[in-house]
Amino acid sequence: MRVRHLFLISLAAAVGACTGCRDSKTEQAELSWDSASLCIEEPIAPGETLCYQIKYELDTLADGSELARSLSAVLRDSVLCAPGYGSVLEAMVASADSIKAEWNAELAEAYEPELEWKEMLQFYYTIDGYPLEESQEGVLTYQTTTDCYLGGAHGSYVVHYYNFDKKSGKLLGIEDVIPAEKEMLVLMAMEEQLCADWDAKDLEDLQEQTGITSLGELYLTNNFCLRNDSIEFLFNQYEIAPYAAGLISVTIPLPASR
Repeated sequence: MRVRHLFLISLAAAVGACTGCRDSKTEQAELSWDSASLCIEEPIAPGETLCYQIKYELDTLADGSELARSLSAVLRDSVLCAPGYGSVLEAMVASADSIKAEWNAELAEAYEPELEWKEMLQFYYTIDGYPLEESQEGVLTYQTTTDCYLGGAHGSYVVHYYNFDKKSGKLLGIEDVIPAEKEMLVLMAMEEQLCADWDAKDLEDLQEQTGITSLGELYLTNNFCLRNDSIEFLFNQYEIAPYAAGLISVTIPLPASR
């Protein structure tokens, strides 16, 4: 029987490099990064060899700057959904404890020793977060990926971008990037680019081919990635299209003035 309990790591990264095997551009090299990690692997039932897993690995900033505090707050409150804790590690433990309690109750109810489909009880929940190499000058773009399986036909895969002003630490919203008077122009550019990407003659043809916009219209999502001359908008599963459409990404030139 395999049982792996809480495993917490805080690895200090040298200034000038990101954690792990991730390299960074010169813009990111000035920042000092740590890694906060947690892994839980426990049997789905007493005496069972099949296990469920909860695993978090998030890069964090090692200094006490406004940028570091802002990033930590987003990781605690929005990514781990555990506000009110003093550190990312504490939020990880609280988040994992909550998931464990929910899963243990659910698995105890669903489990039977002779189940033929016990593999469907091998739940997993993983979150990975790290800074992107290619981001706009003066901006830190941080990406999180949540990959989970909670039984059923398929799992869930969600990617989110968070953009921070490196000087002030402010988390940037789309209203900080796209002026109100240019919103319609940007939406039109998104529609045109998606049609071009999928070789569709118009939005109706795009919807018929891919399902994009069948669950909702295009909008200026806060899930965006800033680069020097372009902006990528990312829509996750079920936001504007069915699960089968996957992640929907569209990149357009950044408006001339911000």
